[in-house]
Amino acid sequence: MDEIAPPPHIQDLINARLSRRGLVASLASLPLLSLASACAAHKSPPPGAANAPVSFSPVARTNADTVTVPAGYQVRTVIAWGDPLFEGMAPADLAGLTRAEQEKRFGQNNDMLALFALPFAFPASHQGDDLLLCANHEYADATMMFPQLTKPDAISAAQTQALYASMGISVLALARDGAGWRLVRDANPGAGKNRRITPFTPVVFAGPAARHEWVLAAGAAFRAAEPEAKEGLIPCGTMANCAGGQTPWGTFLSAEENFNFYFHASGDAPEAARKDPALSADAKSFGYPLQRPQPRPTAPAQYDLASNPHGPALYGWTVEIDPYDPDWAPRKRTALGRRKAECANTALTRDGHLAVYSGDDQADEFVYKFVSSKKFDPQNRLANRDLLDEGQLYVARFGPEGEGEWLALTLASANAAAAMARYPAPFRDEGDLLVRAREAARLMGATPMDRPEDVEAILDGDWVGQGPVLINCTNNRVRARAPPARPRRADPTDPGKTQANLTGHVLRLDEAGGDCGAMRFTWDVFLLAGDPDTPTITIRDGKLGAVSAMGSFSGDRFAAPDNLCFDRSGNVWIATDNSDAVFADCNDSVLVTSVQATGPRSVKRFLVGPVGAEICGPTFAPDERAFFVAIQHPGEGDVGGREFRDARWAGAAPFSHFPDGGEAWPRSAVLCITKADGGRIGT
Repeated sequence: MDEIAPPPHIQDLINARLSRRGLVASLASLPLLSLASACAAHKSPPPGAANAPVSFSPVARTNADTVTVPAGYQVRTVIAWGDPLFEGMAPADLAGLTRAEQEKRFGQNNDMLALFALPFAFPASHQGDDLLLCANHEYADATMMFPQLTKPDAISAAQTQALYASMGISVLALARDGAGWRLVRDANPGAGKNRRITPFTPVVFAGPAARHEWVLAAGAAFRAAEPEAKEGLIPCGTMANCAGGQTPWGTFLSAEENFNFYFHASGDAPEAARKDPALSADAKSFGYPLQRPQPRPTAPAQYDLASNPHGPALYGWTVEIDPYDPDWAPRKRTALGRRKAECANTALTRDGHLAVYSGDDQADEFVYKFVSSKKFDPQNRLANRDLLDEGQLYVARFGPEGEGEWLALTLASANAAAAMARYPAPFRDEGDLLVRAREAARLMGATPMDRPEDVEAILDGDWVGQGPVLINCTNNRVRARAPPARPRRADPTDPGKTQANLTGHVLRLDEAGGDCGAMRFTWDVFLLAGDPDTPTITIRDGKLGAVSAMGSFSGDRFAAPDNLCFDRSGNVWIATDNSDAVFADCNDSVLVTSVQATGPRSVKRFLVGPVGAEICGPTFAPDERAFFVAIQHPGEGDVGGREFRDARWAGAAPFSHFPDGGEAWPRSAVLCITKADGGRIGT
């Protein structure tokens, strides 16, 4: 394969734009980087609620092992890992957790949250006291999962099955009474809407890659391991579910991200697999071992690459779940492409097609958009459930002058790029192109990004995209080793050098003509995360020395923007992931700023999570009188930056006891935040 000069990295492009404006050294005053004009709020506001400013007093920085919210707000735990979904079940016994038990209990490390009004309506009502909640469960770690383990290699096969079953998705019924929102437990499995989708659940592969040879070969291995699965279904379920999205027809889209961690190799993969250039490139891209044995004797057999080298092809997809219909098997929508997907947020185009925006959450990967071939039918919910099987997948290329285009990932264009690069594994058909979408995007010159996480369009009340799209780029530590001219942050100790983007940023993309189906866009920087008052800091581990961290806003400092959501008053709410590794005096948080501001915007801290936790899945109840967040992996690290996975085996006690307090083992949880006076959140 010939070496071809890579396209400019997003950091290079941002740096060039800031330099031309003379703003690199003074990022606190960035009026040109704010929104030039007001844009529509996310969905239509209730009467009299438009443009209501946030009025709470910001929460102070804290490392407390609790959830801190402004005065006048209250926090309630809706459900936590291990809690039962059905009546008559005992409270969580983490020491005795089995696969069968975990399949009837809330999963581990909840990430994205999505709420669906009962009954379904389009457009959805802003009122009502009944909801369905879909929650992703991103990953499982034996260190944090089994209090009784005495050493890391003492995990049993039964415990490993429970560990895998703790991932996937939970679907829950919620109801509101005088005490607030609460879980409604069903009488038993199958009696209502509550259920778990795990890595063992039978699913349907749909779209162009459903019959890909890797999918078929891997599917046979999974069916052999779970032989009770019905014909036509593959019992690989879903796992490593990070963010996702919702559709206007009331389904949940869940994105599979770091699935590679759950595959192992008891020995080298078969020689034919190791010599397949396409599979070798895939293994390198996603980070799974084809010829570096990593045995895990207790792992399920279907996840052993020595006998099932194509197993990873079953993951990295966007999965569609219908929370209203427990009998509808989950669909893996292969037309949306395979990658370490971070989200799947939707918007209707001006002519009624559906656009799906997604990031690939790995350093130097890309931003994608899918546009359906058929149109959304607001009068026929069920007819829309296969809308995502046909359409065109695009990848973003950002230009140096603030322009950009969506590159269509077609078989002809990808193979033309592969031929130019003398790539040894051309794409055989459309299905092969989508299985290897990452390679196609790279060959075609898509713009490498700083870990693109949430990618979300601003919508009107009928789900139609208004043109602006915000992209959270968490950070990119990898580029600390890149050539000096490439990253954009100035080195405070040497003006001639630059540093990696450790604090992250938020981009704004404006689709041409205000249409989410457009093929071109303009882009600019919406917000540079960091500290608006202190240009230089030393991050928690101290290994990088002085770090440039100036932010392009006023108010409360933060780093690592991850998930986001909009309210109907023109504000964007941003949750952070690992901000405390940069600013060690405050745990991960939720912050809010105005979408419509035209100068350096004010950022206010609304919520601070417990020690070692990431804040995920911020979302509002339909009437915006409740705010839901996921608290993921509390106690994974401590205030000093120690990792519990290292400290535990040296005798350390848990770093957190959230949410139960006392000496309880830490558990991920879903929280509901309300105002004591029952009013709308933030106002």
